[in-house]
Amino acid sequence: MRMRPRMRSGGDSTMTVRVTVTLPDDLLAGLDAVAAEESLTRSDVVREAAATYLGVRKRSAEDEARRVAVEEGLKWLEELDKEPRLDDRPSLEILREIRGDAPGDEPAGEGT
Repeated sequence: MRMRPRMRSGGDSTMTVRVTVTLPDDLLAGLDAVAAEESLTRSDVVREAAATYLGVRKRSAEDEARRVAVEEGLKWLEELDKEPRLDDRPSLEILREIRGDAPGDEPAGEGT
């Protein structure tokens, strides 16, 4: 494998490597059709396809990690829900009491 610098269409220089890939005839025909339709080289199409594939895999891995984190969070909440409660009132009622704005209280700053 020989690496050589190559100027990309955006003007940035990047190292490229020449590789040999074996493809079935129908896949090569499809690749050539896309290349002709888009006025690209085979290499351009393969590069774009590889970048797209790697991006999809990365997003899939991130999605899976997010799904696992959500499941773990839900399990934790379910376990927390099994714990005995110190106060059976709704949380909004408790918050209003703490803030001093329970129903029937005067709004802060009025009437003083």
